[in-house]
Amino acid sequence: MIKYNIISPVRNEEEYVEKTIHSVINQTVKPQEWIIVNDGSTDRTPEIIKKYVKKYDWIRLLNLEDRGFYYPGTGIVNVVKNGYNSISKNDWEYIVKLDCDISVEEDYFENIFKEFEKNSNLGIASGAIYLFNGKKTKKEKSQFDHPWGASKIYCRKCFGQINAWEPMPGWDLADNLSAQMKGWETRCFDEFKIYHYRGTGLRRRGLTSGRFLWGRFHYRYGYDPFYTLLKSIYRLSEKPIFIGGVSIFLGYIYATITREKRLFDKDMRQFLKKKQRKYLKQKITGIFRR
Repeated sequence: MIKYNIISPVRNEEEYVEKTIHSVINQTVKPQEWIIVNDGSTDRTPEIIKKYVKKYDWIRLLNLEDRGFYYPGTGIVNVVKNGYNSISKNDWEYIVKLDCDISVEEDYFENIFKEFEKNSNLGIASGAIYLFNGKKTKKEKSQFDHPWGASKIYCRKCFGQINAWEPMPGWDLADNLSAQMKGWETRCFDEFKIYHYRGTGLRRRGLTSGRFLWGRFHYRYGYDPFYTLLKSIYRLSEKPIFIGGVSIFLGYIYATITREKRLFDKDMRQFLKKKQRKYLKQKITGIFRR
């Protein structure tokens, strides 16, 4: 029997939290413990969760005080760590960070655990994000080795070797890079779907300002400027048409000029640039071979 624990940060998710709960309680392989950390919700979220806590003894609700606002990045990590510190089942093989505005298929965890069993070098994994707007789904763009923070599964040995859940914006990317730098593989499996009911990273901001912020963080993470430029061009066709892609690169330029504080250390930034340049070289080589 696979032993795994789930930690879920949640704040004001009365519209979606029940979808997440149903997804977990219907899993073919259920967690031994699920800690849902209520980050000061002011809506019906806690009441909804309490119904299921009474019914399932492996679901626990941990309530934190309301800070008065949604705090992505650093705030979310601090919430998750509160959940981690309250774990009672410490013999877990896998730890999962799971958001409460998503749903997954009934064999989601079973299938991903099989991938871990097939590959002893797999350290972090997730399914792929499919944005759901009420009528249809659209796959969120991602690279094969970038597991999503919305449903991130760590094997215990990898989790113990990396400085996981660093309290800062970009913690999920930092986790992936840290694992890769230590020789672990990280994977996003397209065939295992995560249905996401909210646009990734856009909870607090509009589309244009959100993409400008993305660009700023590209600089702060240490992205290669040419990689960011191509990524901006690639996003020109997405809403808001043209403006969104331009906003990403303008954000990068702004952060460069103002010399915003870097978030990743020098070794991680160099590793990231090398990885991005290798990726671009493979893409360009593939185009000329056609």
